[in-house]
Amino acid sequence: MKIIIFGGTPGSGKTSIIKNVVGELKDLKIHYAKFDVLTSDDDERIKEKFDISTEVKISGEICPDHYAALEIPKIISKHKDKDIVIIETAGLCLRCSPYIQNSLAVNVLNILAGKPEGYGPLLRDADLVAVTKGDLISQAEREIFRSEVLKVNKNTSIIEANGLTGEGAIDIADEIKKSPELGEKMILRHSMPTAVCGYCYGNKIIDSEETLKRYTLGKELKAKIPNLNCGKCGFKSCNEFIREVLDGKVNETICPYLKREVDAGLSGVKNDRETN
Repeated sequence: MKIIIFGGTPGSGKTSIIKNVVGELKDLKIHYAKFDVLTSDDDERIKEKFDISTEVKISGEICPDHYAALEIPKIISKHKDKDIVIIETAGLCLRCSPYIQNSLAVNVLNILAGKPEGYGPLLRDADLVAVTKGDLISQAEREIFRSEVLKVNKNTSIIEANGLTGEGAIDIADEIKKSPELGEKMILRHSMPTAVCGYCYGNKIIDSEETLKRYTLGKELKAKIPNLNCGKCGFKSCNEFIREVLDGKVNETICPYLKREVDAGLSGVKNDRETN
């Protein structure tokens, strides 16, 4: 199985490029997964056009790249019969990157969206950069942009692509066919940033004391749970669960691990009473 991860900022043309690439790989068994923040029907349109299995994952209040890292193993385990799994990520903050080793990491880069030096690991760790919107500037400007990309990532391959005309799709498909098979162990190429504060735990009041209070309560609750992001509580991550508990919307015992501890504690109290 080959894992292909397309990352890029909103509006860079990721989905359009992917559609053209899937069309060039129609002789292979493909699964497509789209990660977005609020809503998307791209999976349905791709499924209808190419008759492949697809799904959409909505991250909501979680960083979409963190969410992708949590969900990719689940996607792979469900689609081991596929030749290729294509992951499209939202890529919003440019500090995170869900690229994994033994995959093909493709950064779809809008040539009009700013200097490459500001793109972080999404560009720096990419095996392949698909540059879009190049038809809107001159050849000289495209060459300058190309040199700036190579300053950030000297080892990457650059392909000029166009989601409307299909330019570059054959070249990207060829790179996919040459890409490595997924190994037994999945390892991120770049560690996700670690920062947890009161706002991360859902504080909305811009006040240092309120933020500290929220952080303290969140930290205490986080210390009580196994932080597996298992989803058994009904939320995408343990942090999302903590926010809902602190907002008073759910009881902490909807976490099966905390419920088990509470039940064990109540059982211990009952036994003590019976003994006495």
